[in-house]
Amino acid sequence: MEIKDCLKHADETKELILKKKALEEIPNLTETFFDRNSVYCIISDENTYKAAGIKVKKILEQSNKIVLGSHVFHGEPVLHADYDHVNFIKNWISALPEYKNIVPIAVGAGTINDLVKRASFELALPYFCIPTAASVDGYTPNGAALLINGFKQTVPCTAPKVVAADIDIIAKAPAYLTSSGFGDLASKIIAGTDWIIAEKAGSAGALVAPAVDQVCWAMCQKDLVPALNAAVDAVKGNTEAISILFQKLAITGFAMQYYKNSRPVSGAEHLFSHTWEMDDLTFDGVPVTHGHKVTIGTLAATAFTEIFFANPNSPPAVKNEYQRPTKAERESEVKESFKNSRGCEMVVKTALEKFMEKKTINAVNELFHDSYREIRTEVLEWLLPYKKLRELLDQAGCPLKGEAIGLNRTNVIATTRRAQMIRNKYSILDLAWDMGNFEEILSKIESSNFYLR
Repeated sequence: MEIKDCLKHADETKELILKKKALEEIPNLTETFFDRNSVYCIISDENTYKAAGIKVKKILEQSNKIVLGSHVFHGEPVLHADYDHVNFIKNWISALPEYKNIVPIAVGAGTINDLVKRASFELALPYFCIPTAASVDGYTPNGAALLINGFKQTVPCTAPKVVAADIDIIAKAPAYLTSSGFGDLASKIIAGTDWIIAEKAGSAGALVAPAVDQVCWAMCQKDLVPALNAAVDAVKGNTEAISILFQKLAITGFAMQYYKNSRPVSGAEHLFSHTWEMDDLTFDGVPVTHGHKVTIGTLAATAFTEIFFANPNSPPAVKNEYQRPTKAERESEVKESFKNSRGCEMVVKTALEKFMEKKTINAVNELFHDSYREIRTEVLEWLLPYKKLRELLDQAGCPLKGEAIGLNRTNVIATTRRAQMIRNKYSILDLAWDMGNFEEILSKIESSNFYLR
């Protein structure tokens, strides 16, 4: 799908311009999509204000638009997507004159956008998005990924009314942000295979396992691998590759806007990232980008999926001594795993909500044993093989090992257990846990000389 086709399905974003010198379209965009009485404010950080904020302010003022103020967050240390910053932005905007007529303009990458998006939503204000990097898929969804009391979650918001993505500016973003965007796009492969798995499990009565939506599938999965191949040189500053990367990321964001949920674009791989975000993962004192955490999560989830479906005839065997924990035992396991996390209470609540009764577990097991070959064929048709995935990520400048983001191989593998606990969204991790072969698969990854090395 092209962006123009996605806008027909999106019900909140009215226009997305992606081209060189896109900022020059700001006067026309403000006239077309915002009330003539609107006034504006700019939210950015020190780096993005220099990259685009100053120019945005100048263009607005030259077109006789009133800019009531600019708030510029610090550039160092790196800003976190913490809900406390949402409250700060709300209070700052509310203190401006005529704030009910304000259009906040988010000038920055994923964190700035998510903070402004949520603050605008709570103030019932439309907002304008000026991306400065092809770093995430989060510019166009109607949700924001925020840390709230230590628990990483996606909260509802209104999507930007207008997005103006200037390729000249985006191409100048630091390479690590571009490779982060590539990793975020590559993660959609696991989102796709997990949705196939969830649909099958849902047909057997599994919780929160909806059928695949064909519009979303077309947005996210169609031409995904060709787009990755075409975008691999984005990290080198190739403007054509950057344009392809940003466009596909924006389209996957539109899928969330249409579906009102992150299911189409987020699977087991994002659970690794969210777990590390809750741990405030840093490397050399700098927070690891969302896209780089997702990259390692995608490699781990791909390894897990390949091993689960390695046998052409049947799922991995369950050891005779395996006994599924009771609900009380499961609660204790989760509490122990997250005992040092501020988000422990929410994780426990989520894990218990998706704890299925034995009757449902048996139905899921029966389905995946009886239809294993057909399901395996469908999943592996969409799964990019681990070796090919790793090669693409390497070409795109993405991290390939846990050590690149401050973790060792053992840490990454162990995170799989915690990642399975934190979201009520069915994935390959839930399937393996429900079928009793979760630990067996982890053991095979750990003993492998190939995966996560």
